[in-house]
Amino acid sequence: MATAASVPDKEPKVQRIFLALFRGQTERELLERHTAGLAGRLVAIERSDAPFSIEVARLVASLDDDAVELAPLRIAWLPRKGELPSGWRALLGLGDPREPAESIKRRERDAADPRWRVVVAQPAALGLLRARWKQRTGGRGTDFADFVARQAELSLERAEYPLYGKRFKMPRVEPADVIAAPGFAAGLARLVEETGRGEAELLAEARGYLEELRTGHNPFAIEGMLRFFRAAYEKAYGNVDVEPDQLERLHHVFARFPALILPAHKANVDAPIVNTVLADHGLPLPSLFAGINMSFWPMGPIMRRAGYIFLRRDIRENATYRFVLREYLAYLIERRFNLSWFPEGTRSRTGKLLPPKLGLLTYVVDAYRQGRIDDIMLVPVALVYDQVYETKDFANEAKGGKKKPENLGWMLRYLRSLRTSYGKAYLRVAEPLSMREALGPPDPHSDGKTPEAQLALNKLSLAVSWRINQATPITGIALVTFALLATGGRSIPRERLARFAAMLVSHAQLRGQPLADSAALEDPAALDAVLDTLMESGVITRFDGGPVPVYGIAEGQHIGAAFYRNSMLHFVLERAIAEVSAMSAVSAPPAKREAQFFETALALRESLKFEFFFRERPAFEDGLAAEMDLIDQDWRRKLTEAGSGREVLDSLFGVGLAHAALRPFLEAYRIVLDVLLTLPVDVAAQEKDVLTAADGLGRQYLLEKTIRNPEAVSRQLFATAWQLASNVKLVEPGPDLAARREGRSKVLRATLAALDQIEVQCREALGG
Repeated sequence: MATAASVPDKEPKVQRIFLALFRGQTERELLERHTAGLAGRLVAIERSDAPFSIEVARLVASLDDDAVELAPLRIAWLPRKGELPSGWRALLGLGDPREPAESIKRRERDAADPRWRVVVAQPAALGLLRARWKQRTGGRGTDFADFVARQAELSLERAEYPLYGKRFKMPRVEPADVIAAPGFAAGLARLVEETGRGEAELLAEARGYLEELRTGHNPFAIEGMLRFFRAAYEKAYGNVDVEPDQLERLHHVFARFPALILPAHKANVDAPIVNTVLADHGLPLPSLFAGINMSFWPMGPIMRRAGYIFLRRDIRENATYRFVLREYLAYLIERRFNLSWFPEGTRSRTGKLLPPKLGLLTYVVDAYRQGRIDDIMLVPVALVYDQVYETKDFANEAKGGKKKPENLGWMLRYLRSLRTSYGKAYLRVAEPLSMREALGPPDPHSDGKTPEAQLALNKLSLAVSWRINQATPITGIALVTFALLATGGRSIPRERLARFAAMLVSHAQLRGQPLADSAALEDPAALDAVLDTLMESGVITRFDGGPVPVYGIAEGQHIGAAFYRNSMLHFVLERAIAEVSAMSAVSAPPAKREAQFFETALALRESLKFEFFFRERPAFEDGLAAEMDLIDQDWRRKLTEAGSGREVLDSLFGVGLAHAALRPFLEAYRIVLDVLLTLPVDVAAQEKDVLTAADGLGRQYLLEKTIRNPEAVSRQLFATAWQLASNVKLVEPGPDLAARREGRSKVLRATLAALDQIEVQCREALGG
């Protein structure tokens, strides 16, 4: 009979005590049998859900020799092939084969091929344990006997990992562990000083929050959750499209460093897909931080047992919770556990990556700077889908509808929706980032609140977002919706659609941008498949009553179509800015056109900074010049000699696409700016009032054909328009406010007029 770890046969030089943790008489007998021939004393302790026990306390109190070694042991029960239950029994953790009934244990005790193993943890001297206890707790906060019992449990968990697999390496953290960690007492003292509340009151509140954050690591619950997840999304997406080499690289990363898995957030199936893909490739699963809105019964308790950690949403006014969360994260990082969350904080309602929220990353960076870990790897993960169910909800929210609350009924409706095929799901792992390389070595004396430290943190988070974008594959549906949304509301023949899509594919191939298999639209069958899929889901329509069938976006589906198009906009952004900048440059004298080109580009970058991730100014200008060189090496001469904007478009770009990429955002900005132009200048504008008015004005503009794009009438785009207006000081009273609003409006209208010209050129270049 094999054991999970072996005990040396030779006589130990020091006294050894075997801490035999058992459940039931059979396990006790097996542990007694195993240790019968070994030198050392057996102390049998009944296992309980809590690691502390009176027996451990008595044992520790009776020992006065720090050289005594404690060697924890217990029995692990392995499921036989095909024994794992499925469906709801697996999800609920019912019938866990790791905890069989006593009758089964008795039957298996002397079996020829037993399913039990003796798990032997690494022995530790009592003196070493005492030194660790003092180092970690300062001798306060956690009783030494409790510490010994907890260390025995943790060491046995580590010894069990080879039996159950790497993917079950998850933290099981007791509140006492965090409270006993370095820095907790000092942080609590600072909290007492800041809040004026009593230490006992704050400590009790902190314990409550730690209980709320507590997560399990039941391997069977994890296995059941993975099976449930896979069954839930397989009908909708089949096997997830991945690059095996990217996942293989993570084995080396996880072996050396703790990691933050940071995926894009497009749909509710994101976390299930990330976890099942990691598990399928033999990688340890991270503990996933999720909003507490997802902890509804029965999923909340189940997900906690499977490694999920639920966070409160708005904690700005809760100093105790912020303190507890900071210490909890630091503890997990110090113990080298992998963690995961969505850096955007919520699902993207527009299809493009949202600006990262810095809360959790700030806490992890603080722990790193304090020297609690030598390095942490940030692993950006790109997720994109051919189609997602949520676009209907996103369109409703964009029009001012309320987000549906998560509960059991919501979950059941969502699961039913996944019985429909939505194409494929694509997961890509971008190049990991080293926190040490990005921020320099840890420095416990550094001030993380300085402008320089905050700038470094922002750059780190933006680097993650940039890498996610660059790894996101372009899908066939993204290309087709891009082409159809570029028509200004017109339906177009298949041939024109194919030419525009082919231009986009060629653009991506020339720049080495990632293309999904479905993006091979030069194959007529591939294009037909994408069109059929979009028609089946009601996103587009086809009219067959004329000489030639024509395709267009279906009524009310523009926001849904924009969700798919927006997933690839970052790949054409520099070209789109270049087209508008070249049009603007023609108005300047020939000798100043290149300077005007970059000036216009930088102004557009500033206007769009709340929508897209841009590199810093020098890198942005270099990238724009490189983009123009790819388009035409002789672009500077042609720009200087051009007699009109149309000539620039024809001679440099061939077919313009800036209207398709930029118009929805700039039209939304125009709507908000037009609302501001009607408001008084002696009182501050209110966001809620402006966005409500913008919704009505936008609908009117659509009816009047003042704007072209229905997806511009969106609460999400109005919100970023408001951010921009606030950033350029157009919402608060100030000198010449009316003139500045009018000046901004004039520039914006000129840019939209340039997009009109580009759209006309595009339509004519593609044949009508």
